Amino acid sequence: MIRIAIVGAGYIGQLHARLLHKEFQNVSVAAIVDKEEEKGRKLASDAGAVYYSDFETMLKQEDTNVVAICTPTLLHADMVLKSAEAGKYIFCEKPLAPTMNDALRMIEAVNKYKITAMAGHVLRFWPVYIKVKEMVSNNELGKPIHCYCERLLTIPAYTQDGWNRDPRLGGVAFDVQIHDLDFMLWLFGKPKNVVSKGIYDESFGGWLHIQSSIDFNNDVMGLVQAGWGFPIQFPFTMGFRILCEKGTIEWSFRAGQLLEERSAKAGLFVYDTKGSTHTLDVDQTDAFLLQWRYFLNCIENNERVDNATFEDGKNALELALATMKSASEGKPVKLG
Repeated sequence: MIRIAIVGAGYIGQLHARLLHKEFQNVSVAAIVDKEEEKGRKLASDAGAVYYSDFETMLKQEDTNVVAICTPTLLHADMVLKSAEAGKYIFCEKPLAPTMNDALRMIEAVNKYKITAMAGHVLRFWPVYIKVKEMVSNNELGKPIHCYCERLLTIPAYTQDGWNRDPRLGGVAFDVQIHDLDFMLWLFGKPKNVVSKGIYDESFGGWLHIQSSIDFNNDVMGLVQAGWGFPIQFPFTMGFRILCEKGTIEWSFRAGQLLEERSAKAGLFVYDTKGSTHTLDVDQTDAFLLQWRYFLNCIENNERVDNATFEDGKNALELALATMKSASEGKPVKLG
């Protein structure tokens, strides 16, 4: 039996705890940690877990194998370092850290203690994104030329308590844009430079909208648009369009108010240069379920995590920081 501690009983912590409790017979959600007692005890009761208000007390007292860190980003580094020293397997939500220094410290710690660790970049486990990764890697439509991604929504309810309204957390550039930055890094490798423009809201304490143009080392052009300044009734909207030498791949999705509210299905379309249009069937398995299946399999079989690694998380963070720097300074930022 794998015993997991969920640290953070907010929106994403609740999602992980309830999924693990419901879907995995070989997993026990053993502990819930949150400084807000009412919220923490409620989730602990739902998951059949023990509630702790203090992270270090939980590490010392509770017999767990895995620590899943679902706290505000500013807390990630300290918790990862302490979990690694305690010999725990570590799942850490995205963004990995608020700074490159923190990310490097986290990577150093998991390497020092030989810890199996994974970053929560869930798009790498979303079936439609997996399918497109396979198509691009297999060169099915020839060399990719341009990739456009968008992720647009109203300000999420989970930011309303103020924890995400901190200039160090980057607003939409960290919380939303980083999904598609990681997707492009997964597809196209290292970027050369980035130019970004955005809307910064002092009253909010971060970026409300940001648009980033990225040049990759393989000469692919990327364009990412991310925003959460839309009216409350605006549906969560995401999608991508990839232009290749022999055709174009397109997918779009609108449903609910958050990425996790996946009540609608959307088609994956391929338009080839011969004039044909194809709609591809894609597995509808929940991406968060696939993410945990992968990580738990690595743990059970003592296999190395080679997707959504801490290194991947660091690379996505570096690019996100570069987009904010470019948007702030009004000039390109070189990378690599």
